[in-house]
Amino acid sequence: HTEKCKCIEKLTPHGIVLSEVGSKDAAHIIPPYKWIELMKAEIEAGSTYVIAEAREAGNVGIYRGSGEVREGLVQEILTQISAEKIIWEAPQKAQQLYFINLVGCNVNLGNIAPIEVISLETMRIGLRGDTFHLYLDKEAND
Repeated sequence: HTEKCKCIEKLTPHGIVLSEVGSKDAAHIIPPYKWIELMKAEIEAGSTYVIAEAREAGNVGIYRGSGEVREGLVQEILTQISAEKIIWEAPQKAQQLYFINLVGCNVNLGNIAPIEVISLETMRIGLRGDTFHLYLDKEAND
């Protein structure tokens, strides 16, 4: 990981740097403290955004094999790392909805299939039943 951070440091002066934390191997479970340690190190090295690994299927890393969000892990990460610095891989609709509800409509999401972009954006702005309540609740509180 030290070598990776050195590469990030070298690239930072040349523009935006994205790095990724996690494993594509479902058998390799990384504990929350390690996710935080790795993310912090990469951000401190100059990474503009850190991507939370999930694979194209959304079934490793920050998710269980079923695709369910490892909520405890996500919550713990967010106690130490700003949501603005993380890109959450969220290929499944339920995963996208989870992060929109948790972080807000401008949450950084990645690994979105091109065919799903419009659907995701309608969720973000409350034009779907899944997120319409977010805007109703906001109006009621204003």
